[in-house]
Amino acid sequence: MNWRNLAWWIACSVAAVLLQACFPGLDFMLPLFLLAVQEKKLIQTCCVGVWFVLLQEGMGTLAFGGTALLYAFTAILFFAGCRLFQGKNFLFIVLLGIILAWTHYLLFSMLCSLQNFPFRPDLLTAECACQMFVTPFVWWCARSLRRKVKHEA
Repeated sequence: MNWRNLAWWIACSVAAVLLQACFPGLDFMLPLFLLAVQEKKLIQTCCVGVWFVLLQEGMGTLAFGGTALLYAFTAILFFAGCRLFQGKNFLFIVLLGIILAWTHYLLFSMLCSLQNFPFRPDLLTAECACQMFVTPFVWWCARSLRRKVKHEA
């Protein structure tokens, strides 16, 4: 990674952390991780993934969170979906956002019950419903900004 690329991911991380502080329960790093996966640069994807997982686990309330599992599933689902769809298609990202939001629901409801952590299914459902809309929107905004930073057409 060059310095400009590193600065981009640090700025995105700061923005995502600030947005998550304003809107608790929503994952603003997931669409950014999806953007890193789409660029298909293995070292960059691994570094960004580890950085985001460390940030998410540090900010989370669970003793052991499912962020690493969710992000690994995101990468697997992306590459599996690329066999059927175009990887940078907005509709593919919308479908991926829906699947990942409900995966988030299943994963975190299971982890909460394993850790005897009280959770409200109605609140988790509302967060997942919002996440379905946030993921494609944040991905689209980040992708548009990323193009300008990389000076792509």
